[in-house]
Parts: sequence; structure tokens; C-alpha cells
Amino acid sequence: MALGASAVVVLGLFWINFAPPRLGGDSVYVVTSGISMEPRFHTGDLAILRPASSYRVGEIVGYRSPVLGIVMHRIIGESNGHFFMKGDNNNFVDTYHPTPSDVVGRLWLHVPKIGRLINNRQDRLASVAVATVAMAGVVGVPAERERRRRQKSRRRSEESPSGNGGHVPPPPHAGDNGLVAAVLGAPGQIAASVIIVIALAALTLAAFSFSRSTTTVTPQHLQYQQVGTWSYHAVTKGDVYANGVARTGQPLYFAVAPVATVNFFYKFNSVLPTNLTGRAGLTAVLSSSDGWSHSFKLGPTIPIAGTSAKLSGTLNLPTIENYLSTFKAQTNQSLGSGVSTYTLSLEPSVHVSGSLGGTSLQPGEFSPPLSFSLLANEAQLNYGQPGSTTTLAQLIQPTSTNSVSVDHTSSAHLSFLGLRPSVSGARNVALWILLACLLALLALGLLLRKAYRTGETERIEARYGSMLVGVERPESLGGVGTMRMANFDDLVKVAQHQGRLILHCDGESGRDYFVRDQSLTYLYSVHEEPKAVPVEHDVEAKISETVASNSRPQVSAIGHD
Repeated sequence: MALGASAVVVLGLFWINFAPPRLGGDSVYVVTSGISMEPRFHTGDLAILRPASSYRVGEIVGYRSPVLGIVMHRIIGESNGHFFMKGDNNNFVDTYHPTPSDVVGRLWLHVPKIGRLINNRQDRLASVAVATVAMAGVVGVPAERERRRRQKSRRRSEESPSGNGGHVPPPPHAGDNGLVAAVLGAPGQIAASVIIVIALAALTLAAFSFSRSTTTVTPQHLQYQQVGTWSYHAVTKGDVYANGVARTGQPLYFAVAPVATVNFFYKFNSVLPTNLTGRAGLTAVLSSSDGWSHSFKLGPTIPIAGTSAKLSGTLNLPTIENYLSTFKAQTNQSLGSGVSTYTLSLEPSVHVSGSLGGTSLQPGEFSPPLSFSLLANEAQLNYGQPGSTTTLAQLIQPTSTNSVSVDHTSSAHLSFLGLRPSVSGARNVALWILLACLLALLALGLLLRKAYRTGETERIEARYGSMLVGVERPESLGGVGTMRMANFDDLVKVAQHQGRLILHCDGESGRDYFVRDQSLTYLYSVHEEPKAVPVEHDVEAKISETVASNSRPQVSAIGHD
């Protein structure tokens, strides 16, 4: 368990020192390419850069070049807030002079050849794993060396002669696993295991979420609709029309309905916020079947500010008839003679632009016509080709539906175990869980550290206090029939096997623990160094004793003659 807690602490330290920006850290990983930094760096080496508060001439740093990306060269000069960079193997200075904000970090660690493995990985997570293994070696080698050094030290202490009947004192941390159990207890060990499992799960979640973007961009089609509504009416003579008014859909006879008022209502429909401006006008176009046309302006051009507008105009049929008569006379044609046919088309011209849902919009001109066939003395609404099923409602209410495509940015989500948390939320949760686990493990580590600083006697008392019984020292202890145990755990096994308590008493240089059966005494001795009295205290004690001796009254015998 102590090893597991130490592993998680080391993992946390590794995260702090080696995590790249995508995983919430500061370390920048650069795989070198080219010969500009030889002989120190070769193609395929891995360099780790870390940001610093300032950079000095002579340091190797990486900077962002607008053309080449990240370039790792040495600073050879500085002027007016710009660095002069040069590769160690180049005979020229870099053309781009970066500022401190362009520098991503100074060289912190160099691992030869490992970059080739990273470049060969298609999966970015696999690349991170390879780099992790490399860095774990950098962190783990010193720890392994320290462990071996301690083992050698223990072997030398075991091989040295002992002044206690050949007994070799056990290593100072014998029974440490038992100490962990004694300090934490079963619930504490279970809690530590759970913390480690949670920390590893949070680390997995962090690696997964930090390798994903927090946002996703998808094309979105914003629909809108432009609707027009035609209407016309004319005050008539006589009783040809009901109530003396010609209305929308009815033919207009020149003799009884010479002047008509024409209206066109424009409406822009969308569920999204809309901000439009523009202009609109109303025109009548007189055309013939042979391609000739002539326009008449029916009303003024009006501005549009919003999503609706109303256009109005006056259609003077006698004016159009007189124009056609003049045209007939000049071209030797007659209206309705069968040589040419004529059409009167009412055409709106609506131009709007603005924004739709925050996106720029220019839908183009909206100009749905309302067409009349001109016959002798009348204008008849044109429903299209013979046999057409077009209704009056379709003629007078034209509709145009369109859409504009925009890039929609939204929060990216992860998908696992039926859940869909946001990437940013998963990052925050993972980091908070890791922080909580780290604090909990640090607390356990401090508790264990405090316990490790105590002597072996105190540690034995903490773990096996219920099995110990203090007695006066037997005279035969350590003599014939005594079997010395290599460590206290073995003595506990003997006591548990025989169903006996462990007796203990003060020895010559520590404390003796023993279990007796009918023929043997199983003995384990703890040899503790006597606490040295500080020199200054010893000197003070001697001075005090001397002062006290000199201050005693001296009695002299005086003789009398």
C-alpha cells in the first residue's frame, strides 16, 4: 500500500513536470528534424521545453516561426525586444527575430532518438504513452539507484561483526508493511486503495478529455421565407361589378373600371432574430409575345427597415390602352388581332440585406409577378397555360423559401457508459478529482512519515500492542535453548501458531521480545542507539557542578595556643 501511495504521488509529480498543454500542463514536446543543431541534436531526438519568466543569451529555446512552426535554436543576441537566433551548426542567423511572446520555452530535457517512435504513431494517445514511458525512465532510474544503494548499505551492516553473541540487528525498517497496516488499519488501507483507483480513473478521463477539443463546429442551415400578397380593387361604373367595386381575381374592363389601386404586402419570416434593411418599388411591365416590353412606374420606391413592407400603386388602364393604340398604329398591328399577344405584368422589386441569427444575409431580389392577359377592352388575370391547376390563392400569395449555411460552434461532448458530459466539464471534474486524491494521499503520506520517524519499539507497540505482555527479565534468556528470530514478524507467526502471547523485557542495549514453549525460547531483540546527550548540555552540567562546588562554604580549623 505504501508503494501504491508513493506511485500515485510520483504520478502526480510526473503530471506537473511533463504534462503537455493539451493535457493541462506547460511542457512543450519537440521532435527535432534537420542538422542545424548538430552535434548535440539529431533528427528524431525528443526535446522538452518549459516556459520561463525570462530568457538569456546562450540558452536553447523554441519559438514559433510564422513559416516553419516551432524552431529550436540558440539565442545569440537581443535588441529592441527581439531575439537573434542561430542553429549551432548553421553559419547564418535566422531571418525571423522572435519576441519573448513568440518563445514557447527553454530546453529542459533532451531524450535522444525517442522522437522517432512518437512520429511513427498515428494515434496521438499512443504518442503520449510513448513519451510517458520515456519520462518515467528519467524519473525512475534515480529512484532505482537509491533503492540499490540502500540495499548495499544493509548488506554491509549485516556482514559486519556484532558484539551481541553474533546477533545481527534487523534493518531499521523491518516490518514496514505491518506498520502501514497498523497506522492505517483495514478501513484506511481500503480507503487508500479506493483513492488510487479513483485517481487512475480520473487520470484516464483527463487524458481522454484533454485530447479532445472543447468545441465542435457543424454546418447549420438557417431557413427563411419571403411571402408576398397581391390585392387590387377598382371603383367601377354601372352595375357590372357587385357593389360597384372590382376586386382581386376579377377581370378589369377598361370602360367601367379604368383605374385600379394595386397593393403588394411583403413579409420576411424566420424563427431566428432578424435585422433587415432595404428598398422596394412597384412597376407594371407591358410586353408582347415577340419580345417587346415597356415599363410603367406605379408608385414610389420606399425604404424597408424590418421584416415587412407595403407597396401601393395606381394602374391607369386608359393610359396603357392609349399607349398600345399608338404602338399599333406605328407597327400596323391591332390588339387581339392574333398577330401578337400582349401581357401586363405587375412586378414588385424587393431588395433586402442584413443579418439572420447573427449571420450576414443577402437573399437577392424578391420579385414575384402578377400577370394579366390584355384582350380587347379588358385585362384578364393570367392563370398560366391552358389546363393549369393554379389557384387564385397561389397567384396572389407567392412564397419563396431559402436557407443560408453557417458554421455553428457548440460544446463538444464525450460519450461513454451512456453518458454525454461536455469535454470542458469532464476536464474540470477530472482535475478536481485528481486534486482531491492527491491531497488525500498526501495526508496519508504525512501520517506514514510521522510513523516511520518513530523507533522500532514504538512501531511494534503500535501494531501488536494487544499481543504484548511486559515481564521481568529471566536469567536464562539468551542462553542455551534460545532461538533468535530474523525479524519480529516471524516471532508473531510463532506466537500465533502456538497460541501464546509475546513477552517482552528491557535488555542490555534495547528491548527483548520472546515466546516460550516447553523446550525453546524464540527471541527477537531490538537494538536501539542510546540517546546522546547534547555536548552543550553536558558542558553546562559540568559548569553547574563546578560552580556549585566552588560556592560551598570552606571551614578552617583555627588552633589556639
